[in-house]
Amino acid sequence: MFSFKQEIDFTGYSFIVPSVSVGNVPQLTVDAVIETLQLEPIGLLWSPALIPIVGAPAFEHTANDTVTTTAELYISKAEKLLVLQIRAPLVGPLRQSFLDELSDFVRDRKFSHVVLLASCFSHEKCDIRTGPFRYVANEQYEQTAHAGRLQDERWTKHAGGVIHGGGYASKLLETLTIRSVPAVIFFMYVSEGDNTTEGLMLARMLNAIMGDRLLSAGKTDFRWPNSWKHLFGSAHPRALY
Repeated sequence: MFSFKQEIDFTGYSFIVPSVSVGNVPQLTVDAVIETLQLEPIGLLWSPALIPIVGAPAFEHTANDTVTTTAELYISKAEKLLVLQIRAPLVGPLRQSFLDELSDFVRDRKFSHVVLLASCFSHEKCDIRTGPFRYVANEQYEQTAHAGRLQDERWTKHAGGVIHGGGYASKLLETLTIRSVPAVIFFMYVSEGDNTTEGLMLARMLNAIMGDRLLSAGKTDFRWPNSWKHLFGSAHPRALY
């Protein structure tokens, strides 16, 4: 399932995993993290559960190294951080086997914890007095030193059960919990459209919940990758009017 360019000891690493969710906000967030930290492409994932895609490089700093595929792994050895970028939903009947394999990998490689990113339909947000950010943490995560950052007025604990539009995030959290892996879902209520702004907003909150590890010294905000210029294709032909 995993193909790495080199063997890495992931003991103590943090692992960021996006769920294919409404507006693709988690994927946009991961794009911004990879671009800003200039993360090194370290490996690929393959599985019958992954819909195959291929395209031009998504990031300028990796243009000579790789093409864009369905599922890629990026690393920061300095920050002990592994990031998964996944660009297509999972094949339904094979979803659980993929999540089982991914969870086994996390447990066997002794990662410190997993941060799952998701988004949820904005019309499911019932409490207008709070912001758009929510989290769901398992008991193992709440016992780690990272849990202290969950106490912040910018986000609140999700008490609504299902994360509508959140893809496989809840199921992956459940699978990781069975394996005693500390994990937290961090998500945002959004409406579908041009969600680049929400992607950057979620990246900023992710940086906060991870202890400001995602913005290196001298950087005040996340960068757009060049591939975002092509999210909606070319402009409409003026001859139409």
